Order: sequence, then structure tokens, then C-alpha cells
Amino acid sequence: MATPNQPNKSTTISQQSTSINPIQFISLISRNDKPLYIQSFNIGDEEDDDGTNMNPINADKFLKYNFLSHMALDIFTSPSSLSLREQQQQQQQQQQQQQDKNHQNGDNQISIILLFIQDQIMVYGYETNNGLKIVIGLDQTINSTIITNNNEEFLTKLRKLFLDIQKCYLRTIFNPLNQIYTTLETGIGKTVDNDNDYDNDYDDENILQSPTFDRNIKKLVNSYNI
Repeated sequence: MATPNQPNKSTTISQQSTSINPIQFISLISRNDKPLYIQSFNIGDEEDDDGTNMNPINADKFLKYNFLSHMALDIFTSPSSLSLREQQQQQQQQQQQQQDKNHQNGDNQISIILLFIQDQIMVYGYETNNGLKIVIGLDQTINSTIITNNNEEFLTKLRKLFLDIQKCYLRTIFNPLNQIYTTLETGIGKTVDNDNDYDNDYDDENILQSPTFDRNIKKLVNSYNI
């Protein structure tokens, strides 16, 4: 199981975005349902007053988002979620057909699911064509009015964020320099046997645990606003 990226001075999100940005955490899960990456974005200063340990309140939030990420995985694989995705895919196809008629760009019309709401955190999920699952948790108290008044605009921006995260993931995984760096750090090269999915998951997990990927995800989060 992936070890969540614990907050530190290089990965804690800047305070300027926490007051208006609803995103609480982002996680990536492999097609084999193995957590690959999780990052939280509103846990503030990571050290206690003595500068030695993580602030207990922040640590609790960090564990909470990790738990919500695993809850999302359970719901993602449930029959009810599969049925909902089929319905949304049908709606997506209808929207795409309508956009084709109107000659509109439908790149952002992916099928995202509101998996659940827990402790005022809205957890959305999206599964890519190759089985990668992306999970985003948002603060419901920030989003509730906007969703009620302008739901489609909110969903359009959220779909774009999911797609941007997917692109960031693909650029990182298939970057030869990242694979070389991981080999030097761990002594293990990226597996070339595509039939061994679990080894590939291990490789991907190692590649994603990097300051560069953290920074790129943070940039996407900072650029997201509603």
C-alpha cells in the first residue's frame, strides 16, 4: 500500500490558496486498486511548537484524508458505483453527440462521480480508460452555494482538473528521466513485463513519490478556483 506523502515544508500548500480553494486532498489508485499517491492540501504548519513532531490536529486531518481515500476505493468498486458510471457514460455520450452537432469542444466531458460526502468533504472520483482511479476531496462548505447556483460550470472546472491530473500522472510515469532517477534511488528499474501489474504498480508508486510530482500537483490545485 502506498505510503501517503507526509506534509513537510516543501509539500505543504501555501496559505494564500487555502482560504478560497476547496480542494482538501487528491489520491491516485492503480487499476489493481492499489493506492499509489495521496496528498492533502489544508493541513497548515506541519511541526508542533517544539519543531519536532507533526501538529496533532494536522496529523488527524492527514489520517482522515487517507481514510476517505480508502473509502472512495471501496465505493468505486461497489456494484452501485458501477451502475452509476454506466448511466453517466450514457449521458456523456449524449452530451458528446450534442456537442458534435454544435461543433463544440467536448474534451472536458468525462464521467466523474460524486462517490460520497463525509464530514462535509465531497469526494469525487474518475476512472480513466486504463483503469487509473483519481479521487478528489473538496470542502462542501465552500462548494455548496456554487453547486446549487451554477452546477454545470462547477462540474466543467472539476472535470478539467481531473484531466490535468491525469496528464500530469502520464507525463511523470513515462518520463525516462524519472525512471532513471527511481532506479538510482531504489536500485530497481521500471518493470518491462506488462503482464506483471503488481510490479508495475510498485514502479509507478516509487516514481510518484517525488518532490517534482508534488509541486506539479500543487500547481494544478493552486490554479483551480470556483
